[in-house]
Parts: sequence; C-alpha cells; structure tokens
Amino acid sequence: MKLQVKGTIVSNSDVDVYRWYGKEATAPKDLVLPETNEPIDVEINSGGGDVFAGAEIYTALRKYQGQVNISIVGVAASAASVIAMAGDNVKISPMGMMMIHDASDANGGNAKAHKHAAEVLDGLSGQIADSYAARTGRSADDFKALMDKETWFTAKAAVEAGLADEVMFADEDSLSMVASMSDQLSPEALAKGRVVMAMDENKTVAGDHENTVGNMAVTIDGAEIAQLVAEALQPYQEALDNLKSQEQEPEAKKPTGFLF
Repeated sequence: MKLQVKGTIVSNSDVDVYRWYGKEATAPKDLVLPETNEPIDVEINSGGGDVFAGAEIYTALRKYQGQVNISIVGVAASAASVIAMAGDNVKISPMGMMMIHDASDANGGNAKAHKHAAEVLDGLSGQIADSYAARTGRSADDFKALMDKETWFTAKAAVEAGLADEVMFADEDSLSMVASMSDQLSPEALAKGRVVMAMDENKTVAGDHENTVGNMAVTIDGAEIAQLVAEALQPYQEALDNLKSQEQEPEAKKPTGFLF
C-alpha cells in the first residue's frame, strides 16, 4: 500500500482550506493505515509545517505493526524530517534533501507570554532532537547543535548522519539540489478562506460579507475580491508589459553560456 506526505503538513481542521486555495497539503487524517498490518510505502516530499500534525503522523507510523518503508522523493524538511524517522527503512532520492531546524512560532503578547513560548519551543526542539537520536544512535545534543544553525543534508550526507538508510539508484551518478521549504498560510488567510468557502456552500450573493472565525472578525467585500484577482494576474501583466517593451527596443545581444 502506498501513502503520500506531500506539500505543507497541516492540522485536520485546516487541510480543506489549504486545498481550497489550491495548495498541496497533508493532514493526519489523510494517512489511513490498513488494518491488515501489510507493508506500507510512504512517499515524502514536504517542507514541513504544523509540528503537532507532524507528530501525530509520526506517532501513527511508529505504532503501526507492519513494515513502514519511507521514500524521500524530493525534500523532507522540518516536521517532514521527523515523519521520516518513523520508517523501518528510509530511502532518499539522489536528488533529495533533508533539513532540520529548531521549532518556531509566531508569538504575540507581553514579555511573560514570550518567555513561556520560548520554554515551549525549547521543549519541542528537544523532543525533535530525540526523534533523530532514537533512529541514528547519535546523541540528541549533536542534533540540537545542527538544528540550532538549520542544517541541510544532501542524500549522501543524510545517509552518513544515519537519517536515511540508503540512496536510491546508488549505482548511478547524480547531483543533489536544494528544495525550498513549504510556505504556510497566515491565520488571516485561513480565516478568509473559511468564510469564502462557507459563502460558496451557502450560495451567498456576492458583496460585503462578515463572519467570525474563532475570535477573529473577517470581512470580505467585492473590492477585496477584485484586488485578489488583480494580484493573481499581476505576473501575467508584467510579462505582457515586458514583451511590449522588447518590441519597442532594439534586440539585445544574447549572452553566451548557459543560465539556470
């Protein structure tokens, strides 16, 4: 059986909003494990996301009684790298990368709130380091130092560190490449998405609409929708403007060599 951890790792309550925005995402409820305890193959290509959603997926895989084979086909960063630690066997593409770093949070409030958040983050980072140590046999302190400076591992380096067992297609020559971390939607974007999704479901007539999500009042009006559409079309408009500009200017001398 094949399962996938792709895109941003999010909570069960947020995953539908991400998909409404057209963003690839994985939530704990997406990984439905078979009751037969048959071997499962889990493909990972994720820049991480919600640490608790990642912990839930990690725990479910660790508890599974059957063989868990992990394949990192792109990037396993942050929370996704923790999920990879649940595998009985971990393979990584020769083009794959792993990244580990300290837990982070967007915290607000007074000094006491910030101190409390720092304590929680230190605890979370320590637990994450423990998950790497448990699989590799290296000390948690080693990984804490690597996490503190944010460390990227090529496929070969991941195997050398014990984070992966083998490089796929090891008999073939390959180059490693860096993949960027997934971006997470802001609380405001999530809230507005929920409102617009509710509008679609209720077939609300276009116009001003106000709702409360949690304790956050959200207003979406026709002007804001028009602005969002304009922002989405901006790259295409810029490309069109550039083409028009090139038509009016003499042809520039083409560079030699290759650009990537």
